[in-house]
Amino acid sequence: MSANEISKIKTEMNKRRIRPILNRMLKRNNLTLLSNQQDDLLSLIVSELNPEQIMDDSDKALYFQILQLMEKEPVSSLLESATGQRFSKKIANYDIRHKEAIRHCLPEFFDLFFPDIVEHMKFDTVHFLDKELISFIADENIEDQLKIVDTLIMIDIDWNQVNERIMIHWEIQGSKQSLFNERMFHLFCGIYFQFRKRILPIAMFIDPHQWTRPVPETFNMSIMNYPVINEFTYQLIKLKQYSAEEFEKLKPDNPLTYAYLPLTYYPKEQKHEIKAKSINGMIKTVKNEKQKAVIYCLIDESLPLTQEEHDKYEQLLELNEQFKEVKMFDTVEEYMEAKGIEKGIEKGIEKGRTGLLTQIIKSGVMTIDQIVQATGEQYEYVKNMFQSVQQEAACSA
Repeated sequence: MSANEISKIKTEMNKRRIRPILNRMLKRNNLTLLSNQQDDLLSLIVSELNPEQIMDDSDKALYFQILQLMEKEPVSSLLESATGQRFSKKIANYDIRHKEAIRHCLPEFFDLFFPDIVEHMKFDTVHFLDKELISFIADENIEDQLKIVDTLIMIDIDWNQVNERIMIHWEIQGSKQSLFNERMFHLFCGIYFQFRKRILPIAMFIDPHQWTRPVPETFNMSIMNYPVINEFTYQLIKLKQYSAEEFEKLKPDNPLTYAYLPLTYYPKEQKHEIKAKSINGMIKTVKNEKQKAVIYCLIDESLPLTQEEHDKYEQLLELNEQFKEVKMFDTVEEYMEAKGIEKGIEKGIEKGRTGLLTQIIKSGVMTIDQIVQATGEQYEYVKNMFQSVQQEAACSA
């Protein structure tokens, strides 16, 4: 049998393995495909997966991988052209924002919450192993489990004058969950069974409630007077237990301080002020553009404002000199949105976009180079606009 024939047989076997999982996904989302459309989708998904792993991976691991593919190009485009609609995401954007923040700000996370550990961690050795966590969750309902964003990290740490590789299990939790301590122990056992390394389990609760009854941070088990598990402990972070004022003072030079500030406790009437403080702190502390984008999106989704609150927010930026960089940042964001809308649409929209660019230039907060970097516009275009604004100002003086 030729190599080409063997490859075709493997591909067909992988399609048969994937088909029932894909059918369940489509049915759950009320999506109907013609036979040839489903075959095309199946072929594309199989081509995007690791062909040597498909037969060995569990249903849960495959479901997770296919879910990710169906939310990204080119699979999402094929699905949209076949059905006329996008695949509905099973992993909430909000959870993904938190996961992105950990990926791009891992040293900052440990600096904020575990300052005694951070100096011993070697962040250049970090490996994210999220997919491995799926197989540790034994619930029948795969889809519901995949809504929970777990992060599994392998990292080297200098400890007791020895370099050791450890595991970090970090979980974001949006609500109280019965037997949560038992679930953390369950995951701990699965991780230890597979990797045989020390594990630091961390759960961060981002729910909006101030608990009267705390979630247990330990798990114990005994049979009569015989202890089976003396005490399993995980690290619990409950953001709502911090007041915004005390949290801001913890690490004022850390961008995650401002990413998580909206999730701390403060009077409701201060929401607009907390958002301004969060974005202001983020602008002053982020190290790169990717961090800025990730943290801004997290702040924006953590702190949605009503129209009345948004008006107060705008007024605060206008009147308070402390937030002038926030006002400029928001204007650039608005400009980028207008720029995106204008793509492929009538040039009439350009008028609003030009007005925003003029507003940025008139503020005097940013140089030509900074405007080019922030907006992605051509240098000559910004330079000409800059000169035009200056000439207009000179004429009206």
